Amino acid sequence: MATGAAAGVSGKGRVRSDLKIAVVFFGITRALRLTLPSITGQLIDPARAIAREVRLFGHFFRQTGISNPRSGEMGELDPEEYRLLNLDAVELEEPGACLDLYPMAEMQAWGDIWRDDFASFRNLVHQLHSLQRATRLAEGFQPDIVIFARPDLLYHDCAAEPLDLLARAHRSFVLVPDWSQWFGHNDRFALVKGAEGVAAYGRRAERMGEYCARGKRLHSERFLKYALGGQRVRTMHMRASRVRANGLQVLEDFTPGRGPMGKRELVALGTIRPEAPAMAQSA
Repeated sequence: MATGAAAGVSGKGRVRSDLKIAVVFFGITRALRLTLPSITGQLIDPARAIAREVRLFGHFFRQTGISNPRSGEMGELDPEEYRLLNLDAVELEEPGACLDLYPMAEMQAWGDIWRDDFASFRNLVHQLHSLQRATRLAEGFQPDIVIFARPDLLYHDCAAEPLDLLARAHRSFVLVPDWSQWFGHNDRFALVKGAEGVAAYGRRAERMGEYCARGKRLHSERFLKYALGGQRVRTMHMRASRVRANGLQVLEDFTPGRGPMGKRELVALGTIRPEAPAMAQSA
């Protein structure tokens, strides 16, 4: 059994009686009807169990369909599905408009790391912009801890333990998953304590141009590692699987480390690949 405990975080203090936690959702919901029970049980309920106040924030694109040649995903989307989250504040936006806010030509000049005519590049810009907008909504709440969560993930493990560690820690930390690191940091979800870490993680879209100007091709995990420079980053073995719009789940490799190569395999909801015994963490 996996554990969400974070390596290198000492939680010896007391949990503040006025602890505030924000849960930030972003991007597109895909199959939220299927992932919502895990989001509620593994993220929101543990947050409400430890904090005095929990608020939910989100930014989403008004998108009625998806077509991604690289992943092979095609299908319809319900633009109203986000309502299932019962958010305290939400911002909606038409897709495409955000591309005018960033130096696209300058960033693309350094190359397309996915080699799909910048389609994945544009998708990443959309995702990071959505994350930035949702983060700004949450920052007005002045939370002590923020859970950054993609709504299209099926969360297999409970966040209670890492949340407790962060709540008791005297210092700020950014907790990221220890799998699919791809020479950077896994960017699927995160738990963050401290305003500086929240800004560094959640508003990193503002630094995309700066990153590419250093001669770097925009890459999600490597860019996250750059954006978190100077932050106390620790890893946790907390697992979550991507769920496609058609309801099938991506078979993730949760073995700590870089990540798998090859074609993505789609499987039934809840399927978990066994981890490599020599590398997997013990419970």
